[in-house]
Amino acid sequence: MSERSRIYIHTPHWFLRPKNTDWVYTRFRLRRISEFVPECEFVVSQSIATMVRTNFSYAYRTACRKIGRPAESAARVVVDLREFRRSGCDAVFCHDDFPRNTAGIPVIWQNSILDPEMTLAYGGSEEALARSRDEKGEGFRQAAVVQVSSEAEKVRLGGWFPEIAERFVAVPFFLPDVRAISREKLEEKLARGGPLRCLFVGHEARRKGLARIYDALMHMRGDARERLQVTVVSTQADGAIAAPSLPNLRVVPGLPHDEVLQLMRESDVLVMPSLFESYGLAYLEAMAQGTIPIVPDWEVQRELVDYGRAGVITSGDPADLAEWFERLSEDAQFRAGLARAARQRFETEYAPQAVARKFASMAARFSQ
Repeated sequence: MSERSRIYIHTPHWFLRPKNTDWVYTRFRLRRISEFVPECEFVVSQSIATMVRTNFSYAYRTACRKIGRPAESAARVVVDLREFRRSGCDAVFCHDDFPRNTAGIPVIWQNSILDPEMTLAYGGSEEALARSRDEKGEGFRQAAVVQVSSEAEKVRLGGWFPEIAERFVAVPFFLPDVRAISREKLEEKLARGGPLRCLFVGHEARRKGLARIYDALMHMRGDARERLQVTVVSTQADGAIAAPSLPNLRVVPGLPHDEVLQLMRESDVLVMPSLFESYGLAYLEAMAQGTIPIVPDWEVQRELVDYGRAGVITSGDPADLAEWFERLSEDAQFRAGLARAARQRFETEYAPQAVARKFASMAARFSQ
């Protein structure tokens, strides 16, 4: 057995949407795992065929959605097998639909079926869920490993597909540039006085629950509300939400990512009570800074904050949010405990080194 694992990343080297989170992750971030665990090597596809197919499929599906036409006949995912074989890799990593031409080749498929409770609450149907379970089940059975982002998903999917339960492996998303605040800096932050500094971040303000925050602010007593300082950073891409006229509320249409991270370092709380959230990288970025995440009561987000031990879980109801705002602003000891736990949980479970080790352990199955 070789001490090294060599993974071929199936992704286009150029994409129509250069800021697409999934593409940026697979094209640029994932391969940086080798900076933390050198025994895990990556080869990123440079295939022109892959680039053309992926962009055509994306454009075709987008056009179909706009005209209300089904896109089942869109080009299926195809791995450039000639490039894969030349690469000398042990396995293919795919974060797209399951590739149709990889029979006999180990595939690490990063995919899942999202929290059914959340999906139904957001307008999904039982029929659509059953269809997704059947369709993705085919890919799950063909994959050598199915990488999911949380232990909760691993357990649920293993229960749904008990005959392949061992194929589901929980490896969180990899954030190579996020570093935890020092303990000394965190203690300085916790010792400062003044209002509770709350931050909302999200391009899609409606989906991310901004209206819930505004309703919660208006639900609070005037003196309690005055103990908060709220900053909203959002392009409101999914529809503008009228902000209440409050002296302690600041709304910014958008900021560069490094400035958003600086705001996180300065804030006490990141509040993002999303109606629908597949993961939530912003929660982890906040936790790294000892900033308490207020997360929705959904499967993955509950796990991110260790079921309330490293953050706050809210139903999203304005009264519930208002109560959390008041407690966090009034109880410094409670707030400090959560902030320290959030930072520690990031270090233990989600820091680059921790995630890289988990990925390398998964990839070691394919070493030769």
